[in-house]
Amino acid sequence: KASLILISIFFVTLGYSQEIHPPDEIFKIMSDSKISYEIKLFDKKIECVDYLDKLNNRDSYRDSNDSGLFTYALSPNEMAKPLFKKAENFFQLNNKDSALVYYQKCLSIDSTLSNVMTYIGQIYGIKGDYEKAIMWYKKAIKTNYIDYMAHWFLADAYMKKNDIKNAINEIVIAQILNRNNPRIKNSMTIIFEKAKRNSIDWCFNPQIELNQNPDSSINVAFNENWTGYAMAKALWAYEPGYSESMGVSAGQYSTLEDKECLIVLLIGLENAKTNTKKDPQLQILKEALKNKQLDSYILYEIVLPKMPNVAYQLPEDVILNIKDYILETRNPK
Repeated sequence: KASLILISIFFVTLGYSQEIHPPDEIFKIMSDSKISYEIKLFDKKIECVDYLDKLNNRDSYRDSNDSGLFTYALSPNEMAKPLFKKAENFFQLNNKDSALVYYQKCLSIDSTLSNVMTYIGQIYGIKGDYEKAIMWYKKAIKTNYIDYMAHWFLADAYMKKNDIKNAINEIVIAQILNRNNPRIKNSMTIIFEKAKRNSIDWCFNPQIELNQNPDSSINVAFNENWTGYAMAKALWAYEPGYSESMGVSAGQYSTLEDKECLIVLLIGLENAKTNTKKDPQLQILKEALKNKQLDSYILYEIVLPKMPNVAYQLPEDVILNIKDYILETRNPK
């Protein structure tokens, strides 16, 4: 069964003309509101959220036509299932030659199985035949671009051939496609360090707290560096009609929300001449805006950790833009 991938929620990525409110307008909207906003500073530290339980799996492949992107369940057809099972059993028994035979038989019956192509490449990689491994990984990716394991293993094969540049490109794409996978993250760190590339990692964790009191007033608490961000987020979350005034239906997420909140944050930091060099999320945010990569920052740092499956909805050019953000701004050489 196919499902249409909806990417219309990403207004920022697709181009959006709605005007962003500057900090003074944000403050005026709050001041004029019928809702009471209780604003206060705090000096505690809000820790990163652990998203290790949010991992993508490999049970989908996608295709496209004039109507858009579609995902399909990735499973062998009835004729190929017993062959796939035999191949898996032989692989578990470390009988790679027999596994290879049955994977190839399986693929001859069902040519859509990109995961089988990846497993064939894996066997050739284990055998040390990296040219054939690379060929099969590329076949898997051409068949199903969102097969993160094919990108991951292709990066490893390139590393074995000391092709660092291609290894970097593929491991970054694998990381984007499965944002919270610790093994991919570890592989990326190793490859970056070998390439003498910055391997710093951090999480986006705004130092704010918002909650609604029983009398419907809103508590807006924050670290002083996050003042503008907290106020803008409060309007998006609680101000009646605010999201609709920005062209976003109530209850629907748009990257426009984060774009406005981050721009208000940056304006406030600039006005206060705040030194952000000790906070990677703020320093890299400034660099991303300067490099016209704010959309990629939002997707990689904010959206994908919470909803890694969104990566399967992103067009290839958007994924490549995120890759450029990582290599040029987040983890430069």
